[in-house]
This record gives sequence, structure tokens and C-alpha cells, in this order.
Amino acid sequence: MVSRAEIDRLRTEADTIFTRLQTVQEALERARSSEGDHWERGAVDVDLETPAGEAITVTLDLERPAAESAQALYEQAAEMAERLESRQAVAGPLAAVPRDPLPVLVLFHLEDGDDSPRRMAGSLGAAPEAVADTCDRLERAGLLAVADRTYRLTDDGADLLAHLDTQEGRERFLRWLDDASTLARRLWRGGPDYARMTAEELGMDRTRVERVYAAMEHVGLVEPYDGSIIKGEERKLKPKRETHRHHTYYVTTRAADRILRDLAD
Repeated sequence: MVSRAEIDRLRTEADTIFTRLQTVQEALERARSSEGDHWERGAVDVDLETPAGEAITVTLDLERPAAESAQALYEQAAEMAERLESRQAVAGPLAAVPRDPLPVLVLFHLEDGDDSPRRMAGSLGAAPEAVADTCDRLERAGLLAVADRTYRLTDDGADLLAHLDTQEGRERFLRWLDDASTLARRLWRGGPDYARMTAEELGMDRTRVERVYAAMEHVGLVEPYDGSIIKGEERKLKPKRETHRHHTYYVTTRAADRILRDLAD
């Protein structure tokens, strides 16, 4: 995942290798002259101190000179920075977030308070492993912090959620999250619909549709239909005289309507 935090990490590792070059070379020589599982990996982990005095662990290629490994890290960081700049032109602060609804749901969940991946999994209806992996990726992106396996929003994470509460943020969200624009346009043109029907008619995974709708609801792009009976003229997707609601039907919000009208012009 491309993020400013990951780019900074790579550059810090490269800086550390160059400033501790003799220590790194000696560690590589010891590893090359000894047996161990590092030969299977083709790499060795070396504990170093950054120029700022912080302890880090750097993974080094056994076959590469130390300086060459550092240069490769600089080049990787430069490539990632270029990709991030391109993504930020479209997605803004969302550029650091995986293009999936689950990370968004995790961020909004933590807006209400700190929590662990296991407890979040129950609330979000997701596998604990998937939530733990998502939290790890968001932490590396600088949007979450962790202590004792409990996660919380960082200032950057809170700023991102505040951005999503603006018209600009909502428009960027529609462009950024895969399938969000498709589902929003479907509701905008066709009227109320529910997740299972949407998934069946579009050939999508139902769980994904449910999560995209949930993320869009948090952002303020869709909302549950208010009423027990849907009039025929409201639902162009399945024209009936009226539909008695047995599911959660979604409709676009006024904010979404304005965005979709602007995009259509």
C-alpha cells in the first residue's frame, strides 16, 4: 500500500544504512560466514539506530552490498512517492487508504472509541484476520496507532474522517472507492434498492455490496429509505404499484444527488 508513512520508513532505512555502513557491512559478513535460516530467506535482519537515535530493524539482501541495498530503498521510495502523488491528485487524503470499504468502516468504527480487531470484527461482520490486517495497513499509513493490541485514530485519521464530511471529500470518495460510483448512480437513477437485489442484478458479491452501502452511509452519500411502503413511481428499478419493505432499502442523499448531477453535466 502506498502511503507517506511507508515512503518515510523506506527513506529512514536507507539513511540509517548509509550512516551505519561499517556496522551493516560487518553484520552482512557475519551472516554470510554462518549457517542459519537467513540463507533460505536470502536476507538477514539487522538492528540499527537511526540518525535520530531511534531503534529500527532493517532487512538486508545477503547478495547485495550494503550501499546498493540503501540505494535500492531510495529508488523504491521515489517510485512510491510518484505513485502517491498521482493518486492524491484524484483521491486527496484517501490516497493512503486501500480501495476497499472495510478500511473505511474500521476508521468510522474507531471514531466512537478505541477497540481491538477481534471486537471490531464482531461489530463489522468481518473475519478477525481481515480486520487485523486492515488495522495493520492503516497503522502503516499513519491513520491508526496501536497499544496493547488496541487501535485508535491518529490525528491524520481524524482529519481524514473530517474531510469525508465535506462535499469535496464525498466526491473524492465516489471516485476512489471501487463500485461506490456504480451503486450511487444506480440508486440515483432507479430509486430505492437493497443489498441482495443489487448484488444479484449486478453480479457482485453480496457482502461487498453491503459494505459499500455501509461505507457510503457513513460518508453521507446514501441513507435508509424512510417509510414502510415504497410507491411505484419511486422505484424505477422494479416498477410495481407499491413495495412493502422487508429489507433495508437505500436511497441517495441530497449531497450525493448534487455530486452526481455535477458529474453528469
